[in-house]
Amino acid sequence: MRFVVVGAGSIGLLIGSYLAQHQANVIFWVRREEQVKHLRSGLVREPENFTYEVDSTIHIKELPLDALWIIAVKYDALHAVLSEISALPIQPDLLFIQNGIGHLSLIEQYPLGHVSFATVEHGAKRIDDRTVSHNGIGPINIVGNEKIAPTIQWMQEIDPHNFPITTQQNAKQLLFRKVLINCAINPLTALLEIRNGQLLENPYFHLLFRQLCEELLNNFEEYSDLLSYDDIEEICRKTADNQSSMLVDRIKGRNMEIETILTAVLKEINQKGGDAPFLQMLETTLLGINRSECGGC
Repeated sequence: MRFVVVGAGSIGLLIGSYLAQHQANVIFWVRREEQVKHLRSGLVREPENFTYEVDSTIHIKELPLDALWIIAVKYDALHAVLSEISALPIQPDLLFIQNGIGHLSLIEQYPLGHVSFATVEHGAKRIDDRTVSHNGIGPINIVGNEKIAPTIQWMQEIDPHNFPITTQQNAKQLLFRKVLINCAINPLTALLEIRNGQLLENPYFHLLFRQLCEELLNNFEEYSDLLSYDDIEEICRKTADNQSSMLVDRIKGRNMEIETILTAVLKEINQKGGDAPFLQMLETTLLGINRSECGGC
């Protein structure tokens, strides 16, 4: 099996390590030549401290077009990535793994090939250019198509306990389930600057967490069969030692993914005639923090 992993953040590195563990041909498409050199010396996954052989490049022309391309970059990098991919002479099969739902409308603007979607519930932390720590086990949920069905079946055999793969039928339901989970965990952890588990361990933070979950679930009762408060709490518990992606972005002075997560959900709530004052407050506060802490981005 051949895979291109676009982006070498925590999730890209984690997925690439498990694919390489199962003897797949894995090549990363990254932005920096320095990271290319580091990855070519081996991808390391902790806590096992195993090292896996992968390839890496900054040049899209060096990537195989007959591979499954796993798009694991953040939303603000998608436009540039999709511009280059859509200009290729042959369109590869793409599997998108993003937070939020903003990428759904963005993807429609480009002439792409077969497109699939996935969500990731693992806890992972990027240690350096070639090292990732697997901090919490959760499923990768994939809405595929007939073209990549054999590849998904192969992926399900890699490590069902530590790297479980499930298949889903409805892309919008899958992505909305994940974005609601992100809305419940990411903004509070970023605002309070705490790891995920502290939302459950600290009684005052837990109260805020529960109130936010209730507000979200009350506005999306049509998803009650797919997501409950207990589900969100369980994911928070499984990733207790993890820092949310939004918090990591804040710590590193990067643009937080507010629009594709909070703003997109608030737009859906407004269109439904709902009300989410807590989420609205979080959006406004984090946009202000974003403006002041990352140079007006």
